[in-house]
Amino acid sequence: MGEQRRDIKGAFVMSINDTPEIREWFDGFHIYEVRLNYTIAKSGGKKVQELIISNRESRAGLL
Repeated sequence: MGEQRRDIKGAFVMSINDTPEIREWFDGFHIYEVRLNYTIAKSGGKKVQELIISNRESRAGLL
């Protein structure tokens, strides 16, 4: 998955679950950690961590 993104000439940003495999596949990209709650209906939710991955460095305040 990461190899396909390395050839993109333009910018890309994606959000994906934080797993060791994802971190390995996208090694060398800009990776930002985001903590959030997954919620469904009235349930209490589940605390998770996602990754925002980009081939460009984020400008201050955008992520």
